[in-house]
Parts: sequence; C-alpha cells; structure tokens
Amino acid sequence: MTAGRAALLTPAGRGAIASLLVEHAVNLIDQQQLFTAVNNQPLAQQPLNRICPGLWGRKDGRHSTEQIVACRTSETRVELHCHGGPAATRRILEDLAEVGIDRCEWTELVGLAEEPSHSQLGVELDQALAATTTWQAAAVLLDQRSGLLVGALQRLATVDWEARHQVAGELAGLLEWTDLGLHLARPWSVVLAGPPNVGKSSLLNALLGYGRAIVWDQPGTTRDVVTGSTALDGWAIQLSDTAGLRTTRDQLEAAGVDHARQRLATADLVVLVVDRSNRLDDQARALLAEHPSALVVANKSDLDDAVDQFIPETALPVSALTGEGVAELADAILERLLPRRPEPGTAVPISARLVKHLQQAEEAIHEDDEPAYRAATDACLR
Repeated sequence: MTAGRAALLTPAGRGAIASLLVEHAVNLIDQQQLFTAVNNQPLAQQPLNRICPGLWGRKDGRHSTEQIVACRTSETRVELHCHGGPAATRRILEDLAEVGIDRCEWTELVGLAEEPSHSQLGVELDQALAATTTWQAAAVLLDQRSGLLVGALQRLATVDWEARHQVAGELAGLLEWTDLGLHLARPWSVVLAGPPNVGKSSLLNALLGYGRAIVWDQPGTTRDVVTGSTALDGWAIQLSDTAGLRTTRDQLEAAGVDHARQRLATADLVVLVVDRSNRLDDQARALLAEHPSALVVANKSDLDDAVDQFIPETALPVSALTGEGVAELADAILERLLPRRPEPGTAVPISARLVKHLQQAEEAIHEDDEPAYRAATDACLR
C-alpha cells in the first residue's frame, strides 16, 4: 500500500482560506471518521471534482469539529479547504499524522502530478505562483502560466537556423526581464545602511508603517540586522535595518557591523542614510565613496541643514520623525528596482534555470553553434 501524504498548498500565515492536498488517504480518512459530509456519504463515494462541505474531526465529544470543504480531484487525491488561520491547518495536519499520513512539502505532490503541463517549467511556474505575495507579481506569473512563456520558448526552439538573427532580438528581450522575473517569487532586498544614530531604524519603521525596529538616540542601538516586509505599489520588498557602520571595540557591536556588511554585499539596493543636521565625519564620507550607486537619504530634514558639499545633490531630504519625504523615498526605491514594468502579454523568465539556458542560447547564436542553441532552447521547455 502506498503511504498517505498531506501538504499545505497555500502560504503559511493567516488568510481567508487555506488549502491542503492529501494523497492516498481517502479510505483511511473514512475509516478513522475524520470527515463527515453534509450529505452523510463517505468521502470515497463523493463525485470527482465536486465540492463537498462538511465537518472535520471525530464526533467523540473530546474534540471540536472544523467546518471545511472537501473535493476529490482524482481517485487518490482530495483537497481540503478550511479557515485560513494556522490553527485550523495545524489541527488537520496533526489529525492526519495521528493516523499515519505523513506531511510533505507541496512541491513533492505537485511534482508527481501527471498533467503534461507539469514539466520542470510547469512546476517552476506553480512554485513561483504559490510563493508570490503580491497581486502585481501574481498577475505577471498568471500571464506566463497561461501559455505565454511556453509559446515564446517554443518559437525560439523551432526557429529555422537561417533566421536565427531575427529571433536574437526576442531572446534579448526575454533576458531584459531577468531581474524582475527572479523577484516574482521572492522580495527585493533593500538595506538601510549608514553611520550610527542617523535614524535608520526610525526610517525603517516609517517605511513599514509600524514599529519594527527599536529606536533610541544611543549610537549602536541596532546590533543585528532587523528586517520587515512590505509592498511598494504592489511589489514585494524586504527592508533591512543594519547596525551603524563604524569602527568599534565593542565585540557585540562589531559583530553587528560585520553582519551589516554581509547584508550590503547581497542587497538589490543600498539606501545610505546620513544625518543632514550634522556635518559629515570621515566615516560617513568614506561610506559615500564606498557605495557610489547607493540611494542617498538625508534624514532629519525637520532640523537645520548642516551638511556640506560632500553629500550628493541627488540625496533625498526625508524626516522619519514627521514623515516628510517618506512617500518620495518609497517612489525612489521602486524606481531604482523597477525602472520599467512589463505590459500584459510580455514573456518573462521566471527561474535561474531558465535564465541560464536562455543565456546559453544567446551565446550559441553569437558563436554560430546550432547544436548548442538547440540543446539550450530544448532545455528551457523541459
């Protein structure tokens, strides 16, 4: 007998509805009386692909029941839809575990699906769609999943070699969206950095709209990287507040500075914060020189301006205290990360694997290597 497995399909956290997929366990659910349908028929006798409301949980008087909707999608699979809070899904998964149904990652069940669409590319699209957290990213992914991306890749794979230079532009157009495509399922990383006590934590809280970071006027308050997630104009952003960058003998603070520099090295965008109410010291000037591409913010614009000529003319005046300039800063962050957005109907590569093969195809055209081009474009569609 094949062991039963269960997976949570929807992202963790609170939501209106949560969905679980259970495999090879329909009869066991009936035997253990875990589900009672409103029509009083066993789950195994419910018609395929028809929703069936009912109660989850044994009627033994010791446990409460949970209102759910079940739907058998095949002879071996059933979807369970319940309240979106973590307590409901945890209870169902624990009940299933008690009767021998193992929990697994949802990708394991999706990867076993027999539908032709679930090639590696199909699974990558499903994974990205499930992981995305904003409507903007979901809209782009749904566009790709509708056949748009596969269609673009098929055109590249079937082009006559004599016409290869005509599709080189389409290939380059696809690769132009690499950065966006790789951030559809994960947020952009924006790191707030700067000397101690310039208001990075206050700025993080202002951008998030709630108090995530501790704010105090003592330099070195932030000893570790503090993160918070938000969405700017519908695009997922992870903001990180880092320890003030300075030379220090305090071992704990020095460790925080090391963590900050590590985070800076992998950031999609560095927001360098300086205090415009004080003249810049040597360390602040060194940071400006070290990060020439950073988005510079002159915080504390509610106080008198005391900065000198070393601050870039493009620095944004902001007051984390009063909120002045915070909306403009959010716009500037988004403009740096997404200087343009794809129109509906634009094909976008959505995985590192796909980008790698597209780059190989582009190189093969330049090298006039047809076998390598065919291998790369075929690999895209697997």
